[in-house]
Amino acid sequence: MTVLTKVVKYAIKDRLERLFDYIAYRRDAGFFCRILFYPLYLLSILYGAAIRIRLALYSSGLFKAREIGCKVVSVGNITVGGTGKTPTGEFIARRLNERGVKAAILSRGYKRKGKGIGVVSDGHQLLLGPEEAGDEPYMLARRLKNVPVFVGADRYEAGRYALERLPLDVIILDDGFQHVRLKRDFDILLVDGEKGFGNAHLLPRGPLREPLTGMKRADIFLITKASSDTGRIADSITDKQPEAAVFKSSYRPERLVSLRDGAKTGLDAISGHRVTALSAIANPSSFITLLSSLDCTLVSEISFPDHYSYTAKDMEGVEKKARAAGAEFILTTEKDAVKIERFKDKMGMPIYYLEIGLNMNGNEERFINAILAGIQG
Repeated sequence: MTVLTKVVKYAIKDRLERLFDYIAYRRDAGFFCRILFYPLYLLSILYGAAIRIRLALYSSGLFKAREIGCKVVSVGNITVGGTGKTPTGEFIARRLNERGVKAAILSRGYKRKGKGIGVVSDGHQLLLGPEEAGDEPYMLARRLKNVPVFVGADRYEAGRYALERLPLDVIILDDGFQHVRLKRDFDILLVDGEKGFGNAHLLPRGPLREPLTGMKRADIFLITKASSDTGRIADSITDKQPEAAVFKSSYRPERLVSLRDGAKTGLDAISGHRVTALSAIANPSSFITLLSSLDCTLVSEISFPDHYSYTAKDMEGVEKKARAAGAEFILTTEKDAVKIERFKDKMGMPIYYLEIGLNMNGNEERFINAILAGIQG
């Protein structure tokens, strides 16, 4: 694929993603828009019928969910896009590990180049790079030094593979809410605190992967990217699940890491400086919101489509735009850092990535205790 072809491809993809956001998250669409989007609504009916039949086959017992052989905790969502599954999975794995629970993370490894089952980390060392593992599993393995990370499209086979090699108490299934053919002991449903359930329509008319009735499978709910405006979302959850335990979390900037040498520094390193934000994630606005909480001046924003694969030419363009905007630093996400690290020696401008943590406003222990009670009861 030539550079020009790749640029055109991702430009089209970016436009389509923006159009989808407009379609899926606008509740005040006028009469003309509703007529225009009516074919998508018809397609969503067909999609919904297929999903309902599939779920009914499993709930009736005609299709059997397969057991891995240890406890399984699923972290997933009911909408498309990023809801914070990766940092949530990391938080759970870290806290369980601290309590002596032997946990591993199992991911599909979206857009990875490797095939079959991959061992990203055995809990002692990294065994795969970001291209073979996928950027998010690699990022998890790099941050979780004592937690094994496996990838594989067939989660059952990957889970069995993990158990044959390691003594595990629990497997954390990343993005597993719709993976009903694998038996789970505890389901955590994440809900985006900024977007909620959008227009409440199924794909492709809306953002829902399955009907909202599927929420009944969740054991607990976690509203991510929560703010003072998320009360409406919490109410919509309890309206459908009156007895549901609903937790809230937000991202907390923790430290900066230099892409050049891996040196970690405090957030005050960019205090008073002019920065350019760089990201290729599902919801770039959440990254911008985080940066706005820091004591720096954001002079420009550069975003690429989610899971974008950067080239040397891209990074030349990024640095050129950053310099033109008067930036002194480029700030990116940890997910992006694993993909642009190979270009670090060619970059003249300092690049940092932001390490983030999960803030649950003092409810961290209650959240973990709820998970433990669910898998031990």
